[in-house]
Amino acid sequence: MALEPIIYSKKVSVQSSVIDHFNHVNNLAYVKWALEISKEHWNKFTTSEIQNTYGWMIMQHELTYKKQAVLNDKLVINTHIQSYSTATSERKTEIIHEDTGQIIFQSLAKWCFVKLDTQKPARIPSDIIQRFYKTS
Repeated sequence: MALEPIIYSKKVSVQSSVIDHFNHVNNLAYVKWALEISKEHWNKFTTSEIQNTYGWMIMQHELTYKKQAVLNDKLVINTHIQSYSTATSERKTEIIHEDTGQIIFQSLAKWCFVKLDTQKPARIPSDIIQRFYKTS
């Protein structure tokens, strides 16, 4: 039985606070949005008990800037867990221009699953990882 990742999405409208001196979205805003949606995805699909016991530490983050977004652009941010192993996962995030469908930004992040009390790597329990996938 193949597992299909559940894509978590949200929409944002580009505000003046993230516009840089080139009059487009500052690169750090994309990274911030990618990290925020990762946390939102985790919080939406887990309980407070799980969140108070486990967490994620980022190990590697690959960023690709493909196009520019400007003030008032409407963007869709999608994320999902692309793959996982015993104690790590790879999360893919894309930021897409809502009107054109063009990919503006992509990231692939490798995360390590940790127990919060020890801050050491932990095995990802199957009942947790299954929350992020649907069976097809």
